[in-house]
Amino acid sequence: MEMPGENSAGALRPAAASIVLRLRRALIWVPLAAIAVAVIWALAAAAVFDGPNGAVAGPVMAAAGVVVLVAAATFAGYLLRPLRLDVDADAFTVRLPTWLAGRTDWDEVSAVSAVAVRSGPRVRRFLVVDLRSPALPWISRPRAMYRRLAPVLGRAKGAHGLCFEEQLFDFDATAVLDAVRRLAPAEVAVEDRTAQPADSSWQF
Repeated sequence: MEMPGENSAGALRPAAASIVLRLRRALIWVPLAAIAVAVIWALAAAAVFDGPNGAVAGPVMAAAGVVVLVAAATFAGYLLRPLRLDVDADAFTVRLPTWLAGRTDWDEVSAVSAVAVRSGPRVRRFLVVDLRSPALPWISRPRAMYRRLAPVLGRAKGAHGLCFEEQLFDFDATAVLDAVRRLAPAEVAVEDRTAQPADSSWQF
């Protein structure tokens, strides 16, 4: 009789899920505009360095160019290497366009929720991942958005987490919940709260 081996054990593990968060079509102009600004800056910088005041204005243009190039590279990344969520039985991983993948073991995840927020006549939906410790760079969009949204959702001051916006990215937050329910341990709370929008005075 054949003994169960490593392959059969692996076959019992649920298949991992990968969700690509592409920019919505209406926002494609943003990275294209950022790239155009970077090209214009490069042409202007070359002219300044060759001009009579190049010794003074050149370094200023170079310093400003660092910001322009970082912004252009970040936005271009959303076109060439879109943000991606990988969910498996061991971890929740976020791959930013211009950053190494940020892997978070399920032990560090307390909850994953799909939420809706109402501001005036608008209702926006988000995927919210509550964490026990920080993940991703402080300035990254998912982490910064969580800081802005946390008070609206009743999270404690200084809480850690990530937030992904349906208004920016072409994905369905509730579909991600399906993958999390299938793969995450039972200790991770999974909630769909989109039917009860939280009210916010914050305009977004």
